[in-house]
Amino acid sequence: MAERTVPPGRPERSGRPGRTNDKTPQPPTPAHHPRIGVLRRVPTEARAAILAGLAASIVFTAGAWWLRGHVHDETLRQTAQLAAVQARTTAATEATTDQTHVYEQGFWPKIEIDDSGRLHPAVGIAVTLDGLAELLPPAPPDAGSAWTRTVTLSAERTRRLAQRWPAQIEPALPKGNDPAAETVREQVRMRIDRLLHRDLTAVAARYTLPDRRCTDPADAPGRCRRTVYHLVPPDDADAAVATLDVPLKAGVPAAALIVAATAWITTRRSLRPVEAIRAQVADITDTTDLDRRVPVPVARDRIRALAETTNTTLNHLEEAAERQRRFVADASHELRSPLTALHTQLEIALAHPEHLTDAVHDALRATVRLRRITDDLLYLARPDTPGPGDTVDLVEIAHELAHEYGHRGHPVVLGAFPEEAPARGDALQLHRLLRNLLDNAHRHATDRVTLTVTPHGHGWDISVHNDGTPLAPEDLERVFERFTRLDEARDRDTGGSGLGLAIARDIAHRHHGTLTARTHHPHPGTTFTLHLPATHDAG
Repeated sequence: MAERTVPPGRPERSGRPGRTNDKTPQPPTPAHHPRIGVLRRVPTEARAAILAGLAASIVFTAGAWWLRGHVHDETLRQTAQLAAVQARTTAATEATTDQTHVYEQGFWPKIEIDDSGRLHPAVGIAVTLDGLAELLPPAPPDAGSAWTRTVTLSAERTRRLAQRWPAQIEPALPKGNDPAAETVREQVRMRIDRLLHRDLTAVAARYTLPDRRCTDPADAPGRCRRTVYHLVPPDDADAAVATLDVPLKAGVPAAALIVAATAWITTRRSLRPVEAIRAQVADITDTTDLDRRVPVPVARDRIRALAETTNTTLNHLEEAAERQRRFVADASHELRSPLTALHTQLEIALAHPEHLTDAVHDALRATVRLRRITDDLLYLARPDTPGPGDTVDLVEIAHELAHEYGHRGHPVVLGAFPEEAPARGDALQLHRLLRNLLDNAHRHATDRVTLTVTPHGHGWDISVHNDGTPLAPEDLERVFERFTRLDEARDRDTGGSGLGLAIARDIAHRHHGTLTARTHHPHPGTTFTLHLPATHDAG
């Protein structure tokens, strides 16, 4: 047994295709990824519903998050505007009143600071919370009457204040067990709790106390300025978004489910024409009834294109089946004649031994004809193969065949010829093509056959003309069909099988060329023209 040689640098392959002897792990292809495989196994309707539901969940969740934030910010902004109004009202009241109230039921906690940063008890403010002034620096001297600032009271900064404020505020709360006092105490405790661990908006308003109320010796007359701060916690904004949380938490999944269900129903309805096409094709496959067609939807979309393409394929299949049926019928008819002749001659030889020689010669001719038809049928039955890549000189083939056929009854007249005509193809097949054309021309010519090779476009034209009876216009294409022999040809035909021109056109198509027939009216005869593309290096 001959030893195999392996080129250096290339691993030797084992007998099983697709495997090598080396142990290098091969990376998995994307098509075999587990998650991709699972997704591909999901039905189309479910896949569309899942993807639509996921997309809707993402979009609706983002929209709900944006809506919640927008409502929160807008409510907080409106609350801050109201606090600014109350701050200005408080400043105007304290600048003119002479009374000091122990506690005022306002909307927000308040604190008052002078321009030096000192904390002062303010009229209408119940308790000055110790340590809160450190978180609220005084307003700049040039600050307007509605200066605002957002402060963050973190847990670290308010931990000690959370212990000091309740002890500080309890003595100032109203006493007694009446409902009003209890309500006040509950509200104050709630307000103090709101100041802890929250982001607060401090809304300030500045004013100047009358000289009779300015008790600080450090303040010059007319310079007793104070800034009252209204601390606005985000309670109203939190309450506003809290009303949205329940419908949003229930609405986003519900909307995603509605979108998924809609995608399921829509996809299922959209795929009904595909199912109808599939069912029709399956029925056609089972019954082999190729004259039926699939339904074509009205909408001009890809499903309609699929239906039209399927019908076109069925048209081709029906035509191919019809050609096959005619081919089998014609082949049976053509093979029956030589087989019958051969059988008859053998019977004559057995019955009349004295005529054995003549019977053998007749049987030999029938056998030759039978072999020729069989070879032609086998050639036509071969699948199409890519065209060969050899360079062939068409002029050389034409000269060779013209010399050969010039001694077969009718002279072959050579027309225009270039020095060479290079084309890419198989020399044996091109020989057979021209032989079939010359055979046909000799059978139908009256006096002579004309052979020419001329350049045409980016290729070459080889024309074979016979001066016999011209073909009728309706026969110019029919002569290339298999087993087609016209009545006049059948009367004069001594050996044709009706496959020569069909084989010639088949060879032309295999070489990316064309083979056509035309008549020369009023001149007699028919011309068969073969066009083949030239090689790229042909001049």
